[in-house]
Amino acid sequence: MLDLFDQLLAELSDDSHTRTADLRRCGSLYFQFYAEARSLRNNIDFGPSMKPFIERAYREMSSLPLSASLCWRRLYTDASLFFALSKVSNPVKINEAAATEAVAALDRAIIIAGAPGRVELIYRLIKDIQDDHLTLVPLEISPPTIQQCMTEIYHSSVFSAEIPCIHPPPSIFGREWSEKPFVLRSYGHVQHWKALSSWASIEYLRSVAGPGRIVPVEVGKDYRTEEWTQRLMSWDSFLRSLDFPERPAQPQGEVLYLAQHNLLMQFPALEGDIGIPEYVYACPDPPSCYPAYKPPGNVDQLVINVWLGPKGTISPAHTDPFFNCYAQVVGRKTIWLAPPEVSNSMYPFNPSRSGTADKSHNPAANVTEPSMSNTSRVDVFPDSAEAEQTSRNDFPAFWKEVPQRAMCVTLAPGDVLFFPPGWWHAMRSEETSCSVSMWF
Repeated sequence: MLDLFDQLLAELSDDSHTRTADLRRCGSLYFQFYAEARSLRNNIDFGPSMKPFIERAYREMSSLPLSASLCWRRLYTDASLFFALSKVSNPVKINEAAATEAVAALDRAIIIAGAPGRVELIYRLIKDIQDDHLTLVPLEISPPTIQQCMTEIYHSSVFSAEIPCIHPPPSIFGREWSEKPFVLRSYGHVQHWKALSSWASIEYLRSVAGPGRIVPVEVGKDYRTEEWTQRLMSWDSFLRSLDFPERPAQPQGEVLYLAQHNLLMQFPALEGDIGIPEYVYACPDPPSCYPAYKPPGNVDQLVINVWLGPKGTISPAHTDPFFNCYAQVVGRKTIWLAPPEVSNSMYPFNPSRSGTADKSHNPAANVTEPSMSNTSRVDVFPDSAEAEQTSRNDFPAFWKEVPQRAMCVTLAPGDVLFFPPGWWHAMRSEETSCSVSMWF
């Protein structure tokens, strides 16, 4: 571990190195950071000296758009690396708690900062720490449980139109297919996705991550409520909150949902389990319903996220500025869609005063195009007939104008849904569900 410490220090002292040049944009804080890192090398037990740099970088990152925050994301990542190394470099003091803390710091660098330029290094370091100092403890065998009657989910009868299912799949993703939503049934089965079976196993999901990992989760059923929040928690604990065939969920006092997170980047062993449909690389023209369409601004022009949560988890109706290829992997999920033309009847929340997307309280907010970060106040999935009637009273224009234009479909494992940018969409898990969204 000390060899890696020295390697990082040598890089920081090299003004010609790209990563060092980026860090220098943090101003005088770079020199303070470099001095503390050198001091830490000589006093390896003083890892907390990195925390002020992590905290400062986080504050700066949070106040800047992604395109302007690279130096601070690099600082957050490198400070996390030095902190983690300090935890596992002293052979006398290394123990399971220190190793777990080190892995968590490295996970935060991936989750919060994106670990620019350091992802592969962090993968290797996490694996080394796990192999040398941590053990994946087998799940205890749960005692037999009395099967209780499953609570039925209320289904409104007004959303009866179904999204068209296309068979066979189109060979070319041309304008004919880019204007309207469609479903490809059993696409993942035809493509032999390993994820359709392996991701339904809690033991598999634990094993690909290894011990000590943490993930970001939403806490609460609906992000529009004041009680909703976000937290980082252990991957093991989150998985135990879900129902799996080989292990029922442990009782929870709150709804936990891993939402809009690039789990394939954090746990790269999952990448080979699911194929990316070639349609996402089709470079479609802007659809007539959303002429301002532009693909995502990253190198691949593709944003992949995973959604994993329990029965009844809801994503309220909102819009995104990208085409969406939405693959259902585990469980069933109901999707509600409505075209952009109904926007005047969707009762969206008012835009934030700052004109930017409130990512902290709206995970569906799109920070690239804040003007498209619309979330409806209407519950398109009311949980009872009484709740539907209340909604009809509160939002009469929606119930008068939207139902006849809306469509619904329940996706099964292996199904893939495509829909254009600007379309209103909401999701509800009918059981423990895992989905992969691909914005393109």
